[in-house]
Amino acid sequence: MGETKVWEYLAVSFLGTAAIVLALVAGATKIKASDITVTSGKCEYPKTPAIILGYIAAAVTFIHQIVISVFFRSAYRRRITNAKSISGAILAFIFSWISGGAGIALLVSGSYLTSRQEFLVSTGRCYILKRNLFGAAAWMVYVACFEGLLSFYFFSAKCHCSAPEAVVVPYQGGIAMANSQLDAASTNSNPKQHQYV
Repeated sequence: MGETKVWEYLAVSFLGTAAIVLALVAGATKIKASDITVTSGKCEYPKTPAIILGYIAAAVTFIHQIVISVFFRSAYRRRITNAKSISGAILAFIFSWISGGAGIALLVSGSYLTSRQEFLVSTGRCYILKRNLFGAAAWMVYVACFEGLLSFYFFSAKCHCSAPEAVVVPYQGGIAMANSQLDAASTNSNPKQHQYV
């Protein structure tokens, strides 16, 4: 795995797995239509852990993305490469943040909408959350975790790490020296002589 440490892979994998499991458990414990009782035009919702699990999953996903950013920055600073060798890693890192942001948005909206308890007069039904919102959030978190790990892999696999070659500068006795352009010109050249040829 190159210079990328194994514990970095494990930390990102653990946080990503924890967020995915929390999102799936939140989806499994959300309120279903059979759990709601309607009495005189009022919906009675049971208590559910899906609300708090969704918010915790969103927080773990955000921490997961912060950890990816910290590890990505340290991996980027350890490398001395050209731009072509790190373009895949940067692209995977950007897609990781896009997927992570989408997962966080789905988790927060799913938790908020699960807590929404109201009777919809227009349809005569109680409001319930769509079936696969937490599942879609879990998939987005999975993609974010995969892309984060992929960015680490690109750094370890495509890195042509080598120390920069030292440039030997001769000591000039403390005087700044440069290549003079006067040495290249001939001493007998006169611009007026070349004018009338």
